[in-house]
Amino acid sequence: MRQRVNGQVELKRRRARLLRLHYELKCNGAKVRVRKPRNGRWQLRVRSGGWSETVLCAGAEDTYVYVTAHGRLLGTTDEVRHVARLLAWMGERRQR
Repeated sequence: MRQRVNGQVELKRRRARLLRLHYELKCNGAKVRVRKPRNGRWQLRVRSGGWSETVLCAGAEDTYVYVTAHGRLLGTTDEVRHVARLLAWMGERRQR
């Protein structure tokens, strides 16, 4: 039972951090969407033209980072504005 409660707390923390990145990207004018698929992991999808990138929040015990679905480390959750600028740059150049 305790593991289930801890797992729910982790999911809430990851969701909060993804929503913070969502806010920063929206302020920059990006097309962004946050989803919770059936597997329970929150995902943030950034779109630009024909290009898109999926961003996840990974980590545990108050140490979290933003990671793409391809495994690229974007930065820690303390660097939200830097990560938002990086994703905007990736979208402009359509690079992963």
